[in-house]
Amino acid sequence: MRNIIKIKDLNLKYDNKKIFDKLNLDIREGEFIGILGLNGTGKSSLIKVLVGLIPYEGYININGYILSKENYLSIRRFISVLFDDTEAHFIGKNVKEDLAFNLENLEYSKEEINKEIKKISSLFELDNLLDKTLLELTNSERQKVAIASSIIHKPKVVVLDEALYELNYKDKKLVLDILLNLNKKENTTIILITHNIEDVLLSKRIIVLNEEKIYLDFPKEKISEYEKELERLDIELPFIISLSKDLILYDLIDKIYYNQEDLVNKIWN
Repeated sequence: MRNIIKIKDLNLKYDNKKIFDKLNLDIREGEFIGILGLNGTGKSSLIKVLVGLIPYEGYININGYILSKENYLSIRRFISVLFDDTEAHFIGKNVKEDLAFNLENLEYSKEEINKEIKKISSLFELDNLLDKTLLELTNSERQKVAIASSIIHKPKVVVLDEALYELNYKDKKLVLDILLNLNKKENTTIILITHNIEDVLLSKRIIVLNEEKIYLDFPKEKISEYEKELERLDIELPFIISLSKDLILYDLIDKIYYNQEDLVNKIWN
């Protein structure tokens, strides 16, 4: 599996503060990665570097393009980044115009734009929201529209920076199902940046940032092995992991579960 993002010896200073010191990271095509870290560890700064918002020292290659001013436009065609400020992402006067924005920039025809809007609206359950303005939407609806807008043009890489927290339970489940389906069926690379240890269990690989470098990098299934290292950062194991470990001690289950529904079904069956 090829690397879709390769970062080597990344040095970054922001407002005279060192954020990264020779950070190295390879992300393979089709991975679902969760990036975890406390405030100030550089989670958002890393993403701003990848889309050319802040300068850097080192080597970054994204889908075969060296990250440089000359390649920014090409890179932005296949990487989509959604930051936590959904209002800043809302471009159009209503939901339909907002969904059309990326497609218009990529020079889709009007017929193609309408076709893609119809598909994404059905997928995200937005049909009754298309004529609504930003102010007419709930926080959860705004978040859902922003995520839909970020993937409507089928990018190879989707980066969500703290972009799930405004979603209500129903919308969050819908969005996560969509993202997991994109990752599995379309081989879309998903990078989920969060401070929420529970959300990071959606990923297959977990990266923890600390002290200007990658502090931990491990498969999700190994998370319980890094309990002490996480505790040093005041990060507790996800509830479902801790519960699974307790239930194993009482011989009620025989393995760690990472999904609440799977664990409940196992206990009741």
